[in-house]
Amino acid sequence: MEELSQDSACQGVGHGVASGRIGAAGSSGTRIVVFIEVDPHRTVSWRLSRDAELRVASASVWLTRHQDPYDYWLKAGDVVRLSRGERVWLSTESAHAVEVSLTSYRGVMHGRAARWLAKIWPRIATGPVNAS
Repeated sequence: MEELSQDSACQGVGHGVASGRIGAAGSSGTRIVVFIEVDPHRTVSWRLSRDAELRVASASVWLTRHQDPYDYWLKAGDVVRLSRGERVWLSTESAHAVEVSLTSYRGVMHGRAARWLAKIWPRIATGPVNAS
């Protein structure tokens, strides 16, 4: 999916656990699924090129998302929605490698307007941030 890298350090963390489709554009496009094995006591890191759903196949995985104040322990069957451009870190303390999958969709909507909308949508959806 992206530039996968094996790191040994983990920092930052992420949003919420959810299930369901990525969106209307996703359901009409081509589905792309990438499988990743997270080795025990190792950290896998990458930046997403498009919105995706992360699914944990077995055991538990520690998820960290850039600029999120929370970390998440995900168990088998959990699904997390990830946003385009987001950097994430995954690690496991399992005795064996844990498989996760990233599912994304190539939608019908292309071009500059689609990229602009995808970039600003998270800010619109969460509302204004109050600076104190």
